[in-house]
Amino acid sequence: MSSKFEKFREYFPITRNYIYFNHASTAPLNTYSLSRAQEYLKYLQKEGEVSWEFLQKISEGTRQKAAKLLDCKPSEIAFVQNTSIGINLVIESIKWNEGDEIILVGDVFPALRYPIYYNRYGVKVREIQFHELEKYISKSTKLVALEWVSYFTGEMVDLSTLKELKERYDFFILLDAIQGLGAFPLKPGDFNIDFVVAGASKWLLGPQGVGILYVSEEAFRKLNSGFVGWLSCPWDSFVDFSRLPLPFRDARSFETGTKNYFGLSYLSGNLDMILEIGVSEVAKRIEGFVDYLFDELRDDVLPITPRSRLQRAGIFTFRVLSKSAEEVFKSLTDSNIKVSLRNGYIRVSPHFYNTFEEVKLFVKIIRGGLS
Repeated sequence: MSSKFEKFREYFPITRNYIYFNHASTAPLNTYSLSRAQEYLKYLQKEGEVSWEFLQKISEGTRQKAAKLLDCKPSEIAFVQNTSIGINLVIESIKWNEGDEIILVGDVFPALRYPIYYNRYGVKVREIQFHELEKYISKSTKLVALEWVSYFTGEMVDLSTLKELKERYDFFILLDAIQGLGAFPLKPGDFNIDFVVAGASKWLLGPQGVGILYVSEEAFRKLNSGFVGWLSCPWDSFVDFSRLPLPFRDARSFETGTKNYFGLSYLSGNLDMILEIGVSEVAKRIEGFVDYLFDELRDDVLPITPRSRLQRAGIFTFRVLSKSAEEVFKSLTDSNIKVSLRNGYIRVSPHFYNTFEEVKLFVKIIRGGLS
């Protein structure tokens, strides 16, 4: 293990008791980022009212790091409570017209499906697979909504194909990136993506209750400005409310009220780790783990995750032909290995602080469970 990976592994107490391969579900607590969040809690405990300057240092510092992660402007970043809120903000802000259509791509997680299907504007939803995009996109298509990485199979979509289609048709792109952001590089500007949303609870290493919403400058100019609150504005202080500043004209206007400063402080620490290591290095390490699983288990399991690195991210989903997924899951759980049981399959999702020794032990247990 390289020095950086080893250095940060020490901050994950869960490694003392478990092999944790479940980041596609929920990331475990780490003490590196918890110490950052505790600075805010100690201030709150000691002073009661936290100064605006201190709060701004938290939110704007985290915004700068999130912008660096996505290679975008800080003003294109808004903080939201979770993925679902971010998706709803996008749907509520688009200017819908009669005859508009939403294309929902793939077998997506309910967090994306529900806001799309239950939109209150009665916009028609067409659900297709990624390879059918060119066939079904038309002048009526107002929004294409999709997962960057499938929550189930781990398949990663080809964003260049999406970009080419957008150059021929005028539509918005909404990318649910919760199953990849923090583990793999994503530069939405390179692919003309309008909106990216990702809760922090998975590959961004937590916590729950905070997430990132990217809104490109160009896309924002085309939106309704219906979501505005008293903190959607550039305040200097709160000593005089007789003169009210105008709201931001960018993604920051979606931050309507008091933020989750504990969550932002914690996320700031996570981003420090990821950016110090380098998200490309994080991706290479995770890819190496998944490569090893493919190679070592090729005669033992049936994966539904694509083999090619170009088509997958950090999820490895499989089933064992000779045993039920429930039996395999129990065997892993009894061995203190945490994974997910999804739709009759085992889903494995390691992160950068995991080790090849842990992956090798996982393989050994899977093989042992076959006998």
